[in-house]
Amino acid sequence: MPLALSAISPIAPALGPAQETASALNRQLKATTCSPCTGELPLQRDARWIADTVKEKLETLPTTTRDKQEIRALHQTLSIGEQRLEVSPEELPDFYAFFKKAEHIFDGHRSSKKPSIAEDYTFCRALKWQFRAAVSEQEHLRLTQNLLSSLKYIDAGGERINHRHTGYNFPLDPTRLLSAGPHFAVDSHLAYTTDKRLKDTRAMGLLGKLQSRATDLGQTESRLGASYLSSREYENLEDYANANGHSLRASLNENRWGTTTKLRSLIKDSYNLERNRAYSTLSHPFVRESLAANGLGSVELPPLHSKPATVIKEKGIDLSLGNQVSIDFFSYLNFNTTIQLNAQWTQKHKALDILGLSDTAPSSALKKLNTLKYPDDDPVSLLNDMKYHVISSSRRFSHQASTPVLASALNTTLHANNQQARTLLERYVLLKAQHGVEKTVDHEIRMLIRQHSTQLRPEALKKYSMTSPAHTVRGTVSANFSTTTDSAKGKGVTVELIHRKEDDPHLSGDYLEFKIAQFKSIDVVRKTLRELLSSIGKQDFSWDDVIHSISQSLLDHPKRSFSNVLVKVKDHQPVVLLTTHTVNKDSALKLPDFASIASGFEAQSLRTKQYLHKEQIGPDSLDYLLPIARRYLTSLEGSHSWDNYVDAHASDFQALLDNIARQAPGSVLAAELGALTRSSPTLARTVDTLIEHAQTALDAPTPANRALAKAALKNLLEEYLPPYNAKVSEAWTLS
Repeated sequence: MPLALSAISPIAPALGPAQETASALNRQLKATTCSPCTGELPLQRDARWIADTVKEKLETLPTTTRDKQEIRALHQTLSIGEQRLEVSPEELPDFYAFFKKAEHIFDGHRSSKKPSIAEDYTFCRALKWQFRAAVSEQEHLRLTQNLLSSLKYIDAGGERINHRHTGYNFPLDPTRLLSAGPHFAVDSHLAYTTDKRLKDTRAMGLLGKLQSRATDLGQTESRLGASYLSSREYENLEDYANANGHSLRASLNENRWGTTTKLRSLIKDSYNLERNRAYSTLSHPFVRESLAANGLGSVELPPLHSKPATVIKEKGIDLSLGNQVSIDFFSYLNFNTTIQLNAQWTQKHKALDILGLSDTAPSSALKKLNTLKYPDDDPVSLLNDMKYHVISSSRRFSHQASTPVLASALNTTLHANNQQARTLLERYVLLKAQHGVEKTVDHEIRMLIRQHSTQLRPEALKKYSMTSPAHTVRGTVSANFSTTTDSAKGKGVTVELIHRKEDDPHLSGDYLEFKIAQFKSIDVVRKTLRELLSSIGKQDFSWDDVIHSISQSLLDHPKRSFSNVLVKVKDHQPVVLLTTHTVNKDSALKLPDFASIASGFEAQSLRTKQYLHKEQIGPDSLDYLLPIARRYLTSLEGSHSWDNYVDAHASDFQALLDNIARQAPGSVLAAELGALTRSSPTLARTVDTLIEHAQTALDAPTPANRALAKAALKNLLEEYLPPYNAKVSEAWTLS
């Protein structure tokens, strides 16, 4: 597949060769009325026509013999290449070199007395920016694809966990059996969240450790720490890879040794990419205008810009207190117990422009604009003003960037252009709110904003900040044992008691997370779980159903896998939301124990890749599915993502629909459906329809009946989205 000029969708599903050829042929024959899409390669015929036009202009200039020979050689290279419909990625540097040389020749002949040559110089300079950006995008795409390739296990539901720490233990007695000291730790975690957004988290913290060793019997370790947390949430793995393809940190986290072979490309891409993108997108409308002025109005030159990834940032602190006891038996068997408490306070943050604020919180946007008045404004005038701003701002930038001016003067021009764009967006928001905009015109305005986001919706206009607090308290109790020769593959059970408060009401609440490794005896698992759960304290309910459910999930787990069970305590009942089976691959570097004891220094680097083998959605609650439905059913891709998710978990959804049909009295699922029924008459009718179709599918489980039941569930979720989104929005405030 040929590489695209843009990284707006570098990881979009590839077209087959026949589809690519048909698409390019339709463009060449003008069989489609659509504008060229962002990320398409230009037609080779069109690119050569542009080069021919520039060469003809150069032939009229009294250039040196050397310049003539060089430009003719470059032009010949473009002309004798293999005939194809679209420019190949390998040809892009040649086009860049040609327009760069043409710019140099025009530069030597321009003067105030020859405005046409000065205009040709600016035109060639802008063309150079287009192909320079194309070359940069090609390199960035290669790095992005490399990162995506190494993160396939993440897209399949896996996780990556990196931990690094170093510190020094001061001896508190002559034998060094009792020691204490400070430690510095850096952790990173990459995984999909419950609502299927990719979250990249980093934590940097200081720990105080107190260690007590009992010769060869074992040791105890107490820890007290504080960490600074920062994270970014991306819509998907593709957005993450596009934003971090040139990131040295992302490359090191995934492949330490492989990073050294592409270090030069990473640094070059990091330094040049954004500048090249900016010059290309800012000058593109001017290039289109200049092509038309030179008789090439029908020539295509697709835009070369990349859409910034939508990011939710989160920052905060994490306080931890823990104790670990490790006992060695006969220098072979190691037994560990751990108790730890974590308290985490974070603040989620979204940066928005006035249009984004209007889409997210319309009332807040209107409050910000309540002093503005545009009494004679109308949608058609606004649309025309937007079109004029696109070309005038691009023309202004291209000419000023082609003259020897101070950087401050160019920045002043860009600032003025941004302020004009801000005014246009404010007019649009006010028109929509006060008078409404006819659907056809509104669609045209939105399309214009999307196509020319650099001119009409620059990143600099994201002046508004919405925040939402989050709070998590986590208590961990674990017991595991292993051989001292292979401690990473030990057997054990970990129970985490979690209280979570987030913007999403269905993600908030009390949870229990069980992590179980390597057990063959179900009876041992049951006994260990009962002992660990008893340490939590007396509850109003019995753990028997949860223990039975967990035990059953271990019957078909793969060899050397870990089982993870997520339980939510809702309406004073524990209900299983998700069960997963994962396989871990660890890579560790550690200072040997004898060296640590002798010197007092500790150092460790641990990377864990977690591969998802299987997951099963619990059939007794909607709480796990609702955030996923909100994510998929409101995405730009429409409902396709949701349909694919349902198909991938067909048996789990069938079990859920069967439970909906049975309506067990007093169950969590019955309570959830009852709450939806009471919330509005519309939802009450939708719930009744769902129950009716689910019962029909249970009584007569034909493919048609099951499809109707799934469609009824999807319809219920779509009906619930408006009040659901409103509840989430209430947790966000304009700061």
